[in-house]
Amino acid sequence: MDEHAEKQADTPLQSVLDHVEDTLDGSDFVDLKTVVESFGNRSFGPVMVLCGLCMMTPLGMLPGIPPAFGVIVIVFALQLLFRRQTPWMPEVLRRVKIPADKLSKVQAKVRPVLAKIDGIIRPRLQWAATGPMQVLISIVAIILSLTFFPLGMVPFGVVAPALIILLFGLGITARDGILTLFGLSLSLGVFMGVGFLLV
Repeated sequence: MDEHAEKQADTPLQSVLDHVEDTLDGSDFVDLKTVVESFGNRSFGPVMVLCGLCMMTPLGMLPGIPPAFGVIVIVFALQLLFRRQTPWMPEVLRRVKIPADKLSKVQAKVRPVLAKIDGIIRPRLQWAATGPMQVLISIVAIILSLTFFPLGMVPFGVVAPALIILLFGLGITARDGILTLFGLSLSLGVFMGVGFLLV
């Protein structure tokens, strides 16, 4: 495991924010395609962390952001499901920009909390975050991401599914099976809630 991957595993939340900030490189905006592709071949877990985290902050209220992040999770979940080695992202995501000023404000507010969360995440029940379990995680992540489209029209409506995707991303990145199992348990509640609203 290289140095960057080790940092992602040790401090998955903070390292994802650091990486996005590095990608900005002094620019006022950065497009989502550039950010996602910059994570490289070990991108699935960190990208899920990024998507879940952003949807739980004011960034998730920006027009077009929830559906865009939903597309990202779906695309990556499908690639994980079919064991694709090289990450691919649709070109349309270059149109979705992350403003540097809003990102900086979010970072300043959430970083102390993220540091505390990173401090309790560690490799546990690794069978639940690797191998065949990733197939189940991928399928559930796809279904949850589809809810971003209708729920994205409601302020902070995507918080619940975003939290679960965040847990999946953290579990995969840090090889913490307790987080992925907790996320799978919570997903049952989300599915029941969405089903109730649709009836």
